[in-house]
Amino acid sequence: MKIQKTYHILITIVISIATLTCSKNDGFNNNNGGGNPIIANGCDGYAYPNWVSSPHKLPYPVGQSYQIGLSHCSGAEHSFGEPDQFAIDILMDIGTLVTAARAGYILFVEESGVDFQEKNNVVVLLDEDSYFIQYQHLTHNGAIVEEGDFVEAGDPIGYSGASGNARAPHLHFVATDWDFSKPYGTYPYNSFQMTFSNTTENPRSLIQYETYEALPY
Repeated sequence: MKIQKTYHILITIVISIATLTCSKNDGFNNNNGGGNPIIANGCDGYAYPNWVSSPHKLPYPVGQSYQIGLSHCSGAEHSFGEPDQFAIDILMDIGTLVTAARAGYILFVEESGVDFQEKNNVVVLLDEDSYFIQYQHLTHNGAIVEEGDFVEAGDPIGYSGASGNARAPHLHFVATDWDFSKPYGTYPYNSFQMTFSNTTENPRSLIQYETYEALPY
């Protein structure tokens, strides 16, 4: 697949905007008013893919387990109706390996940002369902892949971090669309609900505060 270099500039615009997605609300807690936090069980009113037959795998190596921060419709920029309503924050230390959730082509790589500074490091994977899967907040020089690479599910993508003014290290993982008729970043993208077949039951995707182990596939 031939990668157009002009897309790199256009995607940079949306990545700069997306930097704000987690930078303002990276406490991973939707409890702003005191008391017990409200834990969303997915986004109401949406059908979710059958997790048992889902083609998508958790974006980290088999045998690893991580806790979920904000997830689908769980508050802040992940709130219902927001572009990132279906985004998932996976709590990971800086330098944690992240992997391809499905086979596809690497469309965009930005890795020049520094942890806890404004520039957001991102890898975008165009998967076999034409989702543009974004791996955000990677660490400085943390991408393993290059634009134009083809990867299989489970192949290394890069190393998580805290770039893009993230308040805490984590992976911001989200499947989005891309309208090629408009400059990418000049319109709010849509995110999509995603489930994972290589872990415990997740009929409404991964739930805030729960921990999920990546099982063999």
